Amino acid sequence: MLNFLGTDLPIIQAPMAGVQDSRLAAAVSNAGGLGSLPCAMLTAAALRAELEALKA
Repeated sequence: MLNFLGTDLPIIQAPMAGVQDSRLAAAVSNAGGLGSLPCAMLTAAALRAELEALKA
């Protein structure tokens, strides 16, 4: 399963629209899990900014 996810830990962080941003997704990913970025409530410009922050 870990090979399939490409993670060190079998943890998938649920995207929680309205209460999290790229910082939580990055923290989970950096800790070895699979971070998720919630996008349902974002405008195209906000999504672009969050994706750039996540990539950084």
